[in-house]
Amino acid sequence: MFRALLTLSVLAVPLAYTTVPVEAQNRPARMRFEAMDQNRDGKISQDEWRGSQQSFSVHDWNRDGVLSGPEVRIGAQRTSNVAEPDHNPGRFERNLDWTTANFTALDHNRDGKLMANEWHFDVETFRRVDDNRDNAINRAEFIGADDDDDRGDNFDDLDYNNNGLVERGEWHGSNASFTALDKNRDGRLSRFEVVGSQETTGDTYDQFASLDYDRNGSIARNEWHWSQGSFSSRDLDRNGVISRREFEATGGDTSTTASGAGSQTVRVNSQARWTDANLDVRAGDVLTFNASGTITMSDNPADTSVPAGATTGRRAPDAPILNQLAGGLIARIDGYGPIWIGNRTTVTAPVSGRLYLGVNDDHLPDNTGEYVVTVGVQGRTLR
Repeated sequence: MFRALLTLSVLAVPLAYTTVPVEAQNRPARMRFEAMDQNRDGKISQDEWRGSQQSFSVHDWNRDGVLSGPEVRIGAQRTSNVAEPDHNPGRFERNLDWTTANFTALDHNRDGKLMANEWHFDVETFRRVDDNRDNAINRAEFIGADDDDDRGDNFDDLDYNNNGLVERGEWHGSNASFTALDKNRDGRLSRFEVVGSQETTGDTYDQFASLDYDRNGSIARNEWHWSQGSFSSRDLDRNGVISRREFEATGGDTSTTASGAGSQTVRVNSQARWTDANLDVRAGDVLTFNASGTITMSDNPADTSVPAGATTGRRAPDAPILNQLAGGLIARIDGYGPIWIGNRTTVTAPVSGRLYLGVNDDHLPDNTGEYVVTVGVQGRTLR
């Protein structure tokens, strides 16, 4: 009897001891991005950040070069910073003010949910915030305090290694949010799971119509989601509403940093998700493209593509635009897109912002070659 009790007591010690690391492993994180905080100082520096510079900037709300305070507090969402310039409505906004007041401002019909026609921002964020996938965003989903869905980052910025997938090591949100998006439970997020099917809507999006909720041909103050100052600056005749003419005359960024007289040349690296075209465009601009070159999309030398798309006619299962040929030339304007370019020579810019070019492939590291694209804006001298 004594020997049996002794044996049981000895066995009980290691069993109790082994539960400690399991509990530690499963305990909730004490801060956002905790795994990146290598020196355990409660802050995330740019050197510690695992992701793109754009992704870091998304989370650095106060622009001080480090993530700290509310930026790393679990459940915190970005709110207004009066020091920031007013939002330019010609640009697609990702980092909204996730507050009850802003939800109410967007909820035009006061039914407690935001439908697609009440959403004036990028489609990927709508899908990310719509946690129950009912094609509407309710107040709780908008506030988003219960879970960290990393709504500020887009798929391309999360896919740091450009392999067309977001692994857990690249994900900045919670495990619960990752699991909810991972529909096929393979431990990776495909573009389709995060973004959904991307149609080529680049030529049909009309932001004025999106803002004109009551469809009366003008934008009233209660349909405008930015400051009184930005509204007044566009209300040129001071009649209390913004007409389409006024919106299109004042809604874009008129600057450009391009060099050259009427066009410029961009070398599009087939291993980079996006190449900066060094050109700011305005909504309604007619962009011109003259693209050439051949890329190879795998170790198979026959797996080639020209700007119009794969010479074999194949498609990539998780490319940015699923219903177009793999390898074709694509674009985005700030957070809006992707937009199919292919062998088209002109495209009308749906929004204002910075132009980026890329290739429609889902796995970029094994690509070789580049496209040479001459891009310009009809009727404007680039300087």
